Amino acid sequence: VIETTSGTITADRALIACNGYIGNLEPVTASHVMPIRSFIGATTVLHGHPEILPGGESVDDSRFVVRYFRKSKDGRLLFGGREAYTADNPRDISAHIRRQICEIYPDLADVEITHAWGGSVGITMPRRPFCREVMPGVTTIGGY
Repeated sequence: VIETTSGTITADRALIACNGYIGNLEPVTASHVMPIRSFIGATTVLHGHPEILPGGESVDDSRFVVRYFRKSKDGRLLFGGREAYTADNPRDISAHIRRQICEIYPDLADVEITHAWGGSVGITMPRRPFCREVMPGVTTIGGY
């Protein structure tokens, strides 16, 4: 039985899946999952760059600080990967994202980044998801 300000929920099983936003909700998971900040930027539509991800691929790598990117349906490059081990956002998310884009695509050094944002994700020390039954009928996951 879970009681909320909006009502009561009765279920045989419950899943707590808050990842980097677990806070104090469930202390076992909170002790295994650390929230970090991850940042993403979106460029203008890449007119004149048909060579970039021509097959609509989505990319991520196996670096310690993972980079992940793809093109949106309208042809923008969505690029993420900068991490921060703090709750603060950098002053200029775009500058950090631009540096990473340029390492992979030097021809995009001057491309405009129209949007940049960040949020929390959860990681674990071994970089594998944490999953455990924390009490009868309640499973928790994080670090995914």
